Amino acid sequence: MFKQLLTISVSTLLVGNLAATELVYTPVNPSFGGSPLNGSFLLNKANSQNDNQSATSSKDFVTRFKESLERNIINTITRGVADGEITDGVYDTGDFRVEVVSTGNGVMLTITNLLSGEVTVIEMPTYGV
Repeated sequence: MFKQLLTISVSTLLVGNLAATELVYTPVNPSFGGSPLNGSFLLNKANSQNDNQSATSSKDFVTRFKESLERNIINTITRGVADGEITDGVYDTGDFRVEVVSTGNGVMLTITNLLSGEVTVIEMPTYGV
């Protein structure tokens, strides 16, 4: 009993002499108020952990020109159909064949990818034409 009382009294004396301070958060990232000197270190750490690879495909000028020309032709056909200026028929753009057919209440476009054989059908209603 005496031993327990002595332990409690010594513990009380020691606790009375302890002092505590506030916990102060100091950010590391310079974007959130940390030191600007940490910026390059954090960027290098992030880049070293980055597993993503950019999908860079170097296409030659002829390929890019061909793709651009196809996009322009398809855009022209689409605008013409929407404005009612394109007549029924088949339009070849190189890799795609676009068939335009008038229906009772609009226009039906059948786009065929000549390379893969994929077919897409789009029905566009016409208003006020």
